[in-house]
Amino acid sequence: MDSTKKNITIRHLLTMSSGLKWPGNEAMIPSKNWVRFVLEQPVESEPGNDMKYSCGNSHLLSAILQKATQMNTVDFAKKNLFGPLGIEDFKWYQDAHGIAIGGFSMAMKTEDMLKFGLLYLHNGKWNSKQLVPAEWIDKSTRNLAVEETSYGYHWWILRDKNTLSEEDKTFYAMGMGGQYIFVNKQRQLAAVFTSNLTDDVSSPIHYYKNYILKLREG
Repeated sequence: MDSTKKNITIRHLLTMSSGLKWPGNEAMIPSKNWVRFVLEQPVESEPGNDMKYSCGNSHLLSAILQKATQMNTVDFAKKNLFGPLGIEDFKWYQDAHGIAIGGFSMAMKTEDMLKFGLLYLHNGKWNSKQLVPAEWIDKSTRNLAVEETSYGYHWWILRDKNTLSEEDKTFYAMGMGGQYIFVNKQRQLAAVFTSNLTDDVSSPIHYYKNYILKLREG
């Protein structure tokens, strides 16, 4: 591994600014070792300089978590997050080496997606128990991207003319085909969209901004 790759940090992976080239899922999936495939990609930019969305970054985070905890990421999530939230019916696939896929291939019920949104809305608390540190909630939902793209720690930040302040921002998670979790703390709002879109996967954002957010203003 060259010296530039050694400078890649967990924060770079969280903010999609590792600088590693990302050829796409279609290139990674056929490879025998996904972690090695991601790490062997050439460095396109200095870590921390450019934000480029990459499922490979997310998969490295899953591999790091498994090594650090000595637990499969799925089991770790069941124990510390899904279990307390009452999330039982979900699918989360693994690569050929038993590493839970970090960037895609998770499916769960709409109501369970909402539980995750409510957890963030309430600063990491669920039934009076602090499941996720409030400091992490705050850091992960701030715009930390190095370019104009608004992005935190794996959360997108929605900014438009209706945003009154930093506290009034909406942050959201976005999945393939138009799956969304929207959270706005100022307005005490959590909303979920499930879709099967192939063309304009951003249309739920427009619905959220033009209808749900405006209704909440009233």
